[in-house]
Amino acid sequence: MEKRVFGQRINYIRKSQKITSEQLAEMCDVNAGHIRQIESGIRLPSLNVFIEICNSLKISPEYLLENELKECKQYDSAYGKIIEKMDKLSPQQLDLLDSLLETYITKSGYVE
Repeated sequence: MEKRVFGQRINYIRKSQKITSEQLAEMCDVNAGHIRQIESGIRLPSLNVFIEICNSLKISPEYLLENELKECKQYDSAYGKIIEKMDKLSPQQLDLLDSLLETYITKSGYVE
């Protein structure tokens, strides 16, 4: 998640509603420094604080998560295409694909 963009959206909405960071903090039952850290992109809110921010500012979670939702849709689309192709493979071809992926992951330095 791009914390900076996320925080900028909160900041923009808060200011457009003429709400101070202190007022938003009080509405969300956190301190103002916490809200400022979120808005500046230093940290992300917990789920509870995220919900409180959305409710307090009367905005949808989708607005704040717009970029992440786009990435999820792109991932889901790519994943779906791969699964469709895998469904057409024989058991031997799936074994070969598994070996190829394992080799690729090992060589690329990816570690779980």
